[in-house]
Amino acid sequence: FELSKSQSEFYDKVISDYFGDPDDGGQFKGAIYRPFEYDVEQKRIINENLNEQENFQFIQQRNLYDFMRRLVVKRFDSSFGSFQRSIENFKRITEIVLDFINKTGKYILDRSLLEKIYILNLEQIEEYLKDYSEKIRSGDYPKNHKVYKVDKFKYKDDFIAHIKADLILFDNILKELSALDLVKNDPKADSLLKNVKDVLKQKPNEGEPKRKIIIFSEYVDTVKYLEPILKNHFSERLLVVTGDLSS
Repeated sequence: FELSKSQSEFYDKVISDYFGDPDDGGQFKGAIYRPFEYDVEQKRIINENLNEQENFQFIQQRNLYDFMRRLVVKRFDSSFGSFQRSIENFKRITEIVLDFINKTGKYILDRSLLEKIYILNLEQIEEYLKDYSEKIRSGDYPKNHKVYKVDKFKYKDDFIAHIKADLILFDNILKELSALDLVKNDPKADSLLKNVKDVLKQKPNEGEPKRKIIIFSEYVDTVKYLEPILKNHFSERLLVVTGDLSS
């Protein structure tokens, strides 16, 4: 599929600048996924002067942060509609966390979430985070959680500032998405439609049935995003199957 110059520049910014590796200048801080790094003296982390339990916490939380960073990029690569929904979810989760910190002076991280990133898929993780943030707001904490007292953090000001910086980043991304109109005028969806129509126009070889096309996606909401677009062009010829069907 083809992107306009401005769309292509935005694509590069999302992958390299916004959610790139932090060591290479990636702007996404993800402070709420790695509170340990704000709680402990940076020199100890850099020089690896951590005990076994601290090192385990550091690695677990850094893995979660990297996982969330990759999640957004994968959603972006799946469809612009999926990406928009993920950014909206990330913003909502971060707002709830910041409000909770402002009200209580505490931050809570679900330890089981750190283990679930290895067994759940990306959509399940995102849903889990949405549910978890709502529980935090209502005071319904999971049993397996770690409570951080933000006032005790070595880098309390950075922690709060980085949470706010992520909110600004999410807002800016949503504004850019709206300005570029990538969700309503999606060049990837346009290319898909063109190619599907081209394939369906082809005559089958002798003895073969009429052409049928299967379109796979890793994400349910990408399927749901594409459904009305495809239905508008193929109506009753379209069958939509999502992962929530029983065996």
